[in-house]
Amino acid sequence: MNLEQYRHAWKTESNRTKVTIDTESVTNEVQSSQQQFRSMIFWRDVREIGLSLFLIPVALVACFTMTLPWTCYLTVLALAWVAGFMWVDRRRHPQRPSDPGEPLLYYAKESLTQVEHQIWLLRNVFWWYLLPILLAIMAFFFQVAWESSSDWWEFSLSVGSRGVFLLAINWAIYLVNQYSISTTLEPRRRALANLVESLEVATDQDDGGDLMELVSTAVAPVLESGLNSNWADWASNWNQSIPSWRVASAIILPTLGGALCGLCSGLMLPMYDMGPTLFQTVVGAVIPFEIALFWVLWRSWKHRQSTTADSNVKEPNSDQPSAKEEVEESANEKLTPRAPALVIIFLILFLSVMAVAAIVSCVSELRSNPASRDAPRRSEPHFDDISGFTDKEIEQVDAWLQQQMELAQYPSLSVAIVRDGSRVYGKSLGFENVKAGKKATLQTQYHVASVTKAFTASLAAMLHERGIVNLDHPAATYLPDSVSISTTPEVGKTITLRQLASHTSGLPRRVPGRVQSAREWYELEPERLYKHLGKVPLQSDPGTAEEYSNLAFGLLGHVLELAADRPFADLIQEFICDPLELSQTAIQADSTVHPATGYDGSGRHFEESHSLRRRLAGSGGLVSSVEDLSMFIAAQMEPKLFTAEMLQELHTRTKRSDGIMIGTTLGWSSAYNSYIGRFLTKNGGRNNCSAWIGCSTEHNVGIVVVTNCGGPDVDWIGERLLERTVTGAYKPVRKFSYAKVAPFTGVRWENDRPIVCVNNAWSPLVSIDGIAVADIMEFSIKEFGEIARKRFAEDLVELLSKMGHEPDWEVRLGLQTEKGTIEELQVRMTAHNRSLVRE
Repeated sequence: MNLEQYRHAWKTESNRTKVTIDTESVTNEVQSSQQQFRSMIFWRDVREIGLSLFLIPVALVACFTMTLPWTCYLTVLALAWVAGFMWVDRRRHPQRPSDPGEPLLYYAKESLTQVEHQIWLLRNVFWWYLLPILLAIMAFFFQVAWESSSDWWEFSLSVGSRGVFLLAINWAIYLVNQYSISTTLEPRRRALANLVESLEVATDQDDGGDLMELVSTAVAPVLESGLNSNWADWASNWNQSIPSWRVASAIILPTLGGALCGLCSGLMLPMYDMGPTLFQTVVGAVIPFEIALFWVLWRSWKHRQSTTADSNVKEPNSDQPSAKEEVEESANEKLTPRAPALVIIFLILFLSVMAVAAIVSCVSELRSNPASRDAPRRSEPHFDDISGFTDKEIEQVDAWLQQQMELAQYPSLSVAIVRDGSRVYGKSLGFENVKAGKKATLQTQYHVASVTKAFTASLAAMLHERGIVNLDHPAATYLPDSVSISTTPEVGKTITLRQLASHTSGLPRRVPGRVQSAREWYELEPERLYKHLGKVPLQSDPGTAEEYSNLAFGLLGHVLELAADRPFADLIQEFICDPLELSQTAIQADSTVHPATGYDGSGRHFEESHSLRRRLAGSGGLVSSVEDLSMFIAAQMEPKLFTAEMLQELHTRTKRSDGIMIGTTLGWSSAYNSYIGRFLTKNGGRNNCSAWIGCSTEHNVGIVVVTNCGGPDVDWIGERLLERTVTGAYKPVRKFSYAKVAPFTGVRWENDRPIVCVNNAWSPLVSIDGIAVADIMEFSIKEFGEIARKRFAEDLVELLSKMGHEPDWEVRLGLQTEKGTIEELQVRMTAHNRSLVRE
C-alpha cells in the first residue's frame, strides 16, 4: 500500500479495525518527497547561477562597446557576487541525496534542515541577492544623471524617478519570495517539525493513523506543487487554470491591446529610441500578457486552495461520489488541455518565438548599415551629365530634389553647387520651421555638426602658417602642465596636433562626459575636459591607426584657443568668416544664433533638440547656411584665403607611422569615384540635422547639401550631384572604368546572332547605335576569342569603347520585328539589367 492508500484505509469506516503499517513504504514516501524538494532547489540554483554567468559577459561587452560610464562595471561585480554566493552556499549546505536504508526519523530531519535553510535564504534574499544589484544599478543611474543634468533639481528628478521604479521592482521580487515562504515552505517546515517531534517522543507505534496524517501533511506541499506531475496532471492543471473562454479572453484582450499600443508607438509616436516597430509591438504585447496570465494563475491557485480546504471540513455522506467515480469523471479532463487552455499555451509559444525575432530585429537595426535602412527613402537620379546647367537640366535637378525630399520626408532640403569659384546652382525646399510655416532659404542657418571639423582643421593650418602653433608639436605642450592625456600619459603626451586633425591620435570617438554646464550653447569648462582626458584609454598608439574621434577634434579646437589666447568662436570669426564674408556662420556660442528647428529622422516631423553638455565646439559646434558653405567650399579649391601650401597641407592624405596612406586628410575624408576620381568629403549629423560638403579639386566642382532632421543622411544626394556635375564625367566609360550595365535583360544565341529580351519581349538584335551587330560580334571574337559572347552580354560598354564608339547611358537598339521590319528603341543601360543577363 502506498501513502494515499494508507490514508484512505484509515479514514474509511469499514477499515478502522486494524491497519498494518508498512514502515518501509512510508519511509520511501518521505525520502521521495525529500528528493523532489532537492531537485526543485537544484534546478532553481542552476537557473540563477547560469543566468548570472550568462549576463556577466553580456554586461562586459555592453560596457566596453557602448562606452558606458565606469559604474556599469559594478553590475558585473554584482552578478559575480550573486553567482558566487549561491555556489558557496551550495558547497556549505550541499543538497546531497540521502543514503537508502536510513530510518524514517533520519529522512524527516534531513528534509527539515533543507527546508529551514531555504527559508533563511529567502527571508534574507534582499541582502545577498537584491541589494548588490540594486546598488550597482543605482550607482549607474547616479552617474548618468550627474553627467546629463544641468542643476540639482533635474538631477534629483532623474535619480528619483529611476530609483522609485527600481525599488518597486525589487520590492515586488522580495514580496514574491516572502509569499513563497508563507504558502509553500513554512507549511512544509511545520509539518516536518511535527513529524520529527512525533517520531522522537513516540512510544506507542499502534497509533498509525496519527503517523499517517503527519507523514501525509509533511509530503503534501511537494506532491501538490506538481514536481512529480505527469502529462495528465499537467493537462489537468491547465484545464483548471483556464477553464473557460471568459478566462482566456481576460488574457487575450490585454495582450492584443498592448500589441496595438506597441504598434502605434512604432508607427505613429516619437518613441524610436525604444527600437524597431516589431520590437515595440512584441514588448507591448508581452507585458500585459504576463500580468494577465499570472493574475489568472494566482486566482486559480487560490480557488483550488479554498476548494481543498472546504472539502477537508465537510462530513462524508452517501450523496458524494466514490473515489472511483471521481477518477472516471476526471479522466477525460486530464487527458488533454481543452480549447481555451490550448489557445493560451499556443499564445505563450508564439510570443516566445516573436520575442526572439524582435530581439534579433532590434540587434539587426542597431548594427545595420544606415544606407541600407534609408534605401526605400531614396531614388536614383533620372538625369545624367548636368554640367551645362541648361534650363532643362536645372528643372531635372529641381524635380529630383523635390522627389528626394518627399521620399525621405525631410522638413527642408537646401543644396548648392559650386564650379570655378562661383555658385552655379542653389535651391532650398521645405520649411526651416514646419509649425510656423517658415520656408527655408539659402540663407537659413543649419546645425552642420561634424562639418565643423573642416573649419577647425582649416583654422589650424592658418595658425600653423602664422607660427602660432606647430602641427607637428605635441598637444600637451599647449596645455597646462598638470593635464594628462589618456590613462597612459607618457604615450598621450606624444600626440601631435596633426594627429588630432587627421584622426590618428588614438583618442576614442566620444567625449566621455560633461565638459560644460550650459544646455543651449558651447561654453567649455576646461577643468571638466582635463578631468576626462586623464581617464580615457587610447584606442591605438598615436599615428598607427585611423580612429575617428570627436574628442580629438574638440581638444584640437581648445588647444588652438589656448595657443592664440582667443576664444575658439572668435578665431573662427576672425580668420575664416570675416575674410570670406560668411555672415550666417558662427560657432553656436550664444542665443543670438538662430538655426533651423531640428526634427527627428522618422519623417513625421517631431521636433528634436540636443544637449551640448558633452560636445566640444571644435568638433561639431558650427551653425552655417548653404550660401556660406558654398563660399567656404569654393575657397578650398583655389588659393586665395588659403595659400597653395595650406591647401596642400589640408588635402594631402595622411600617412601612418608605418608609411601606409589612410583615407583622411586634415579635417577631410579622401574618397574615390570611378567617374570623377579622387575627391574630398566631410559629412556631419546628429539626431536633428544632417549635412554634407564635398569637392573635386581637380575639376573645381563642389557640392553642399543640408537638412534640419536626423535622417536619412544627405551624403548620397551630394555624391550623386558631384559625379553628374563634372563635365563629361558621368558616362559609362571614364578613364577605362567601364560601367557594368546592359540595355537588355537576357541574351540567347542563334549561331552568332543574339536574340535579346527588351521590355519582356524577345527579338533579334540588328544594331546598337547604328553599328551592325555582325560587326560588333566579329570584333568581339577577334578581341576576346572563346569568351566573345560573354563579353558582349556582360561588358558591352567596354566592347563598344574598344571598337572606337563610346556609348552613352541610353543606346539606340535596332530590333527585328515578327514582320521582318527593323524597329529602333531608345533604351537605358542599367546595372539591374546586367544582373539579369548574368542570371
